[in-house]
Amino acid sequence: MFAYKKERLENAICFFAKEHKRRKKKDPTQTYIYKYLALFDFEMLVKTGRPALDLEYIAMAKGPVPIEIYEKRNSYETELFKFVPQEEKNTVIVVKTKGKRPNLEYFSESEITEMQRIVEIYINTSVDTNILSGASHEVIAPWEKAWKRRNNHKIEMIDAFPGIYNKKDEDLSPQEENFLTYYGLKKGMEIESRRRSPVEQLS
Repeated sequence: MFAYKKERLENAICFFAKEHKRRKKKDPTQTYIYKYLALFDFEMLVKTGRPALDLEYIAMAKGPVPIEIYEKRNSYETELFKFVPQEEKNTVIVVKTKGKRPNLEYFSESEITEMQRIVEIYINTSVDTNILSGASHEVIAPWEKAWKRRNNHKIEMIDAFPGIYNKKDEDLSPQEENFLTYYGLKKGMEIESRRRSPVEQLS
């Protein structure tokens, strides 16, 4: 949906992983990275009407988990970082050396400001995964709605804008107008994708 979606995602992961390592003196686990990405995505969604990374999430006990990353967590590797499974059934994200740095040119000034805000608030020695999970529950309202529907249920981004379908056009905020445009395009693309790849029915 977004231009350079892959590059934006990989550079966001690299940014948060490097900041986590720099401030906490150890590589972040996947749980930390999932929370940083979700906070970034949903904060920008509320502020602009469009998520920063266009990821899909499920509501798990410790907060939102990006599906496409979670599904390849045992083998996810790029030029910038790699996910390294550990014996204790967790995974740490290791930023590769030799001068590999995140390229923030893929992001707008407001997005970079938000990424830096998340770093300042959530990446310090006093914030562990339990505190971060609690923060993500509180900040990301759609997680709670999805969790109440069913554990590990898909999070619907439209839940960030309560009552949006009941509002008249003139009562919509700029963020809500932007979201409806984004949401309509996304749903249209999903329908078109399914139409182009029909599932054959067994007779």
